[in-house]
Amino acid sequence: MVTTEFTAEAEKLTGVCRGIFGDEIQWIAADGYPHSQALCIIDSIFSTGSHYNSVINVVNEYRAYRRARGGNADYDGTAELLATFADVGESAAAWADKVVNNRKPAHTKKNAPLKAEVIRQAAEKLKELGYTTREHLHRAYVEDKEVKALKDAWIHLPSQRSGVTCNYLLILAGFQSVKPDRMVIRFIKEHAELGERDLSTSEAADLIRQVAELYPTEARRLDHVIWRYVSGRDVFKEQDVEIWTGSSELQAITLPNR
Repeated sequence: MVTTEFTAEAEKLTGVCRGIFGDEIQWIAADGYPHSQALCIIDSIFSTGSHYNSVINVVNEYRAYRRARGGNADYDGTAELLATFADVGESAAAWADKVVNNRKPAHTKKNAPLKAEVIRQAAEKLKELGYTTREHLHRAYVEDKEVKALKDAWIHLPSQRSGVTCNYLLILAGFQSVKPDRMVIRFIKEHAELGERDLSTSEAADLIRQVAELYPTEARRLDHVIWRYVSGRDVFKEQDVEIWTGSSELQAITLPNR
């Protein structure tokens, strides 16, 4: 449900977003993993505090590991993901080294668990809830768009209290969710002219939903395009443009669609 607490601010932010991003048909979309709950979990946990190229590398390492053993990561559920931990002795450190080649910790404090351990615990929690595949999660989402049981369990995982990665999990699975991180919140505060006012994650998400209604677009698409913009990634798809080369034929080249 969208509130109207930030009505004036939403109108200001909508104008800014229209000026920067234009027609949503130009935007690069968050493709996600429509058939792989395993990759949704892995990507969501590694997405925070990392350059996105490192996330891509982790996903590709997992895909290569599964492919080498006759599997297909793009159709893995929690059972297949947990089986990869069993393959290497269920140690998060061994999984980090042998499966995804990444030992990034969940946070920066001393003795922080590895993100690999958070992924193992997340898969166990989803298994306990009966969300063992993306299809199971879809049924739960249809029944309860807040997926309260999932979110309640997720925020008790190590270093996941904000719920940002849970929302990102839902986005990657193709659901209407929003995950404003600190950079997106900074963008919102600046362009909605909120000054020094504190803005919680839930308030930022609500403001994005209001802007999405005004735009109009899907809230998750708007959140994603803002995130790409503030993190320095490409925002727009490429398009083919025909140019005159001086010969008797037109030649197509690819240019950024801006």
